[in-house]
Amino acid sequence: MAEDSAVHPTVIVINLDRDTSRMQHMRAQLQRIGMPFRRFSAINGSALPAKLAPYFDGHCNALSAGEVGCYASHLAICQDIVAGRIPTPALILEDDVELPLTLPQTLQRLLCALPDGWDIVRLSYPSKRAMLTAARLDDRFELVRYSQPPVSTGAYLLSRAGAQKFLTRTPRNIPIDHDLRRVWAWKLKTYGVAPPPVRADALGVSSIDAMAPGARAQRWRSRRVRRQRFLESITRFQYGLMDFGPLRWLAVEMLNTFGRAVPRGPRRRLFNWARQAWGWQGKAPDSLKQAAAPSHIHAVGVLPDAAHALERRTLRRGGRS
Repeated sequence: MAEDSAVHPTVIVINLDRDTSRMQHMRAQLQRIGMPFRRFSAINGSALPAKLAPYFDGHCNALSAGEVGCYASHLAICQDIVAGRIPTPALILEDDVELPLTLPQTLQRLLCALPDGWDIVRLSYPSKRAMLTAARLDDRFELVRYSQPPVSTGAYLLSRAGAQKFLTRTPRNIPIDHDLRRVWAWKLKTYGVAPPPVRADALGVSSIDAMAPGARAQRWRSRRVRRQRFLESITRFQYGLMDFGPLRWLAVEMLNTFGRAVPRGPRRRLFNWARQAWGWQGKAPDSLKQAAAPSHIHAVGVLPDAAHALERRTLRRGGRS
């Protein structure tokens, strides 16, 4: 993997100044797994910096102040990446995620497996549509390509090229978690890890929802997202043909259409079978077999299932067992 001069991710945690308990939650987790990080002070959507205002001026009436601030925070990080103030690859974390003890090893294997030209890797939410295996990271995780990326921005890995693409000066009028799914709009070479190693929304109600109660539930906003997707359906299909190749893209599109009529359990099994049968690569590359534990982070052993469950409960209680 060729990505700037860095060999490990720069960890960025987005956090509102007032949310000290959330920052404490993230600091405890990152210290536990031995990953240094930088805190990014989240932007107030009602007082945008001049460098970000052009993305939203006259176009953000569809977004709450909290959603504008969330979107602007991610864009500001992209600007810092492109300007060289944040080395890449960058691991972007929102402050309400739950991190597994084995995250450092998973990231090391992921960085070994990623091909040149990647832009973004989604880490915190499963996709409900068909995926294809790009590489096997270990006995549990796979590097995948999405036919439709998931919605969460809780955790993702970003390259400099990906940050540059996402900074394209176009109006932003839907929430960032939906906009990042529009890979055809930004030409983002998007990957993911399945199952997602990071759990999103681990602390319940988000700060965005607290700033604008009920805003996300408004039906007209959902209709706006669906309408935009419909208007861009031809562009999406053309990008999928180019990105996946005609045979794979037509196959996953047919599978997604068929999957809507199949109950959830059989649908999941069908998608899992297709991910292996149609994927680019079904086994780990040699670089993964030889990858050692990274020297820049603490190596942590895999926990038994019961211990892992206890760790999750402890994190949800704020560190109390």
